[in-house]
Amino acid sequence: MSELVLRTLVDGEDAQRILAAKAPGLAVTSAKLRHHPFAGFVFEVPQLAGRIAQAHALVDYYSGKAFVTDPWQVQDAQAGQRMNLVADPNWNTIDFDTARERAKALLSTAALRRARLAWRGGIREKSSIAKVWKPNWVIEAKLEGKSYRIMVDGLNGGYFFIGS
Repeated sequence: MSELVLRTLVDGEDAQRILAAKAPGLAVTSAKLRHHPFAGFVFEVPQLAGRIAQAHALVDYYSGKAFVTDPWQVQDAQAGQRMNLVADPNWNTIDFDTARERAKALLSTAALRRARLAWRGGIREKSSIAKVWKPNWVIEAKLEGKSYRIMVDGLNGGYFFIGS
């Protein structure tokens, strides 16, 4: 599979509530759901007592940052036809192979921390997807007369400011 769309788990109202809890008085002027392209990987990670666990990771093509995620919930194809996809403007800072290495390094470090001295390594890639469309809310808001652009993660509700 070369492409999939992740289901939006944090809706627009949830995104606005998350921001309002952190900044009372924030007035949202618009909230747009956008889907951004990431590289996706599923790895098998050895556990104690010979068990194997699966770990999912996404890597942002633009920033190069890797994230461990919960198992992916995939949106059905019909709903995907109405998406607002962020077109690839060819500003990616990394390629797919670099994304793979970053995901593997992140999961190796996380597994080592968890198992400490008992971990013997051996992470193995189970599958990869060249383009995973990850949902994010782009929120335009005002607070105390100043305008802000905030991105709220459509999977977990994390947020960061992208402009003011």
